[in-house]
Parts: sequence; C-alpha cells; structure tokens
Amino acid sequence: MKQVVALLVGSGRFELAYMQWRSSLEVGHDQIDREHRSLVEALNRLHAAMKMGKGKEEIGQILVFLKDYTESHFKTEEAMMLKHGYPAAPGHLAAHADLVQQVSALVTDYHAGKALLTGAVFDFLEGWLVKHIMSEDKALGDFMKSKA
Repeated sequence: MKQVVALLVGSGRFELAYMQWRSSLEVGHDQIDREHRSLVEALNRLHAAMKMGKGKEEIGQILVFLKDYTESHFKTEEAMMLKHGYPAAPGHLAAHADLVQQVSALVTDYHAGKALLTGAVFDFLEGWLVKHIMSEDKALGDFMKSKA
C-alpha cells in the first residue's frame, strides 16, 4: 500500500507527496543518497504540479529539471564507477542510458502534445527509481564503502 505524506508547496498549502523518501533507499554514500532524495523531491514537485492543474509550461519545466537532474546524477555515479574500477559498471551504465532515453522521449513527447503525465507514467518513474536504487545502486554503495 502506497504511503503518502504532506508536502509544503509554494503557496504555503500542504499537498500529498507522491513518493516518500525512506531509509531503506539509502545506499550508504552521502552524495548519492543526497542526490536520490533530490530526485524523489523532483518527482513529488512534478506530481504536485500536475495535481494542482499547473499549466503545460510549468509542468514541462519541472519535467525538464527532473530529466536534467537525473542525467547529472548519473554522471556523478558513472564518474565514481570509472574512477574506482567498479566491475559492474557496464550494466549499470546501460541501465542509466536506457532511462535517460525513455525520459528524454517523454519530455519530447510531452512538449509536442503527444504524451500526458498519467498515473502510469508516475508509477513507471517511481518503480524504476526504487528498483534501480535497491539493486544497482545498493551494490554500488557497498562497493564504494569497501573502497573507503
């Protein structure tokens, strides 16, 4: 069952957050965990904007921010992998490339009026993020701890 929490939005009102950060998502690397929290917050901002009926331009800007921040986060992780010789890097990088392609297509289609932000889209984004953190990123976190 999905938990929801209150999210303070710019108007000072509380809205329900789509996804709650939980300690089980921590991988044990401060920078990666901080960036994962920021990704969850961006997903919540996007969901709140959609639920509040914000305009296409505002939602589009948040969607682009989410895509750009995801790409930046992936570059951070990938640099760590390459710097420390992470043996599972090829598969991890492939997973990153696949999500970047899918989210880029979503942004393009959204701006072209070919895609809507539906519950299924949010379920996909949340599901991918949780699954990726709990598998690939937890393994990366364990590897990075062994290098400390």
